Amino acid sequence: MDNKLELFFVRHGETEWNREGRLQGWLDSPLTSNGIRQINRLKEQLKDVRFDAAFSSTSERAFHTAQLLVGNNFTIKKDARLMEIHLGSWQGKRIVDIETFDAERYAHYCHQPEKYIPDTGESFQQVIQRMNNFLEYCESSFSEGKILVISHGVAIRALILSIMQLSINNIWDFEIDGASVTKIVTNGKQRIIEYIGKTDFLE
Repeated sequence: MDNKLELFFVRHGETEWNREGRLQGWLDSPLTSNGIRQINRLKEQLKDVRFDAAFSSTSERAFHTAQLLVGNNFTIKKDARLMEIHLGSWQGKRIVDIETFDAERYAHYCHQPEKYIPDTGESFQQVIQRMNNFLEYCESSFSEGKILVISHGVAIRALILSIMQLSINNIWDFEIDGASVTKIVTNGKQRIIEYIGKTDFLE
């Protein structure tokens, strides 16, 4: 592929609410000490990659991840299109409690995503649209180079669905763990996913 643009989509490191089993969405919690270790290991793994730009979700957990990775080298551009799915009334709640007070909707969210209807949050399709819009922006802004992008689990999965032209029901088919890397290569016409949710450096 000539004049290729390489995008490294990284999910933020482990957070306090990840550990507690709380859903975050557009709310936030700080990285844990383990999450910081994860990102420092990733930084070592990526040390030979010469990035041309860095973008982060506006969420603090993502921006902190970006600062740990390249904060000394770049002005990190915050972009709200990279945020996690807005989970409405579930944000900040423990999953075990959601399974009690909103059992049917949460079952749809996890097991039948096409049936999931948000209350005051976003649909999966809305996340797909804004993530695809971000990728189109990068394709129009950079003809080639390497871009670091810090985002979130559902958001990265949503972009994978768009590129692979898969159904929303496939959104949970991909493992996007904390501090994992998903690499997308594009020339503006053709998009290729080189790997998904890579975490070799954590083993």
